[in-house]
Amino acid sequence: MSKHDYSQRKYEIVPYDQNWPIIFEKVKDEVAPIFGGIAEKIEHIGSTSVPGMVSKPTVDILITVKDINLVDELNDKMADLGYEALGEYVTPGSRLFALNKDGNRLINIHCFPIDHEKSKRFLLFRDHLRSHPEEAAAYSKLKLDLFEKYPDDYGAYRQKKDAYMKELEKRAEI
Repeated sequence: MSKHDYSQRKYEIVPYDQNWPIIFEKVKDEVAPIFGGIAEKIEHIGSTSVPGMVSKPTVDILITVKDINLVDELNDKMADLGYEALGEYVTPGSRLFALNKDGNRLINIHCFPIDHEKSKRFLLFRDHLRSHPEEAAAYSKLKLDLFEKYPDDYGAYRQKKDAYMKELEKRAEI
């Protein structure tokens, strides 16, 4: 189980929205000047980056950086855009910025050093799902089934989904 307390977190799984890539591009254009010379890449990741996949309506963005410690200096500028700095929320050596509106998470910006294993896995996982529509369809079905079974228990949803993702990563050799 994750170290995070998901007991009060509400969530939903929705059909693919063709606006997700547009939202990504808009956010990329907004944050690129803030990250300036420290950003190596800004990538759309997660289920919203895979055409046709169901997802929570939260656009996930990966920014790989030269020095993760420099990201902390951007907290105020990101706050000016409405993002909350959550620090090492995902894993040690990373940073997370979240944009919430009316209690709903709209955007996650994950920051990792360029050579961090987790950032590589995010991209490999995305690329695998994009190039294997049968895997994307099976993963979508699982998420819908889990949401139906655990509509008010995000922790249980995550636990089951994360176990499936580990198996999928093995099949994808990520």
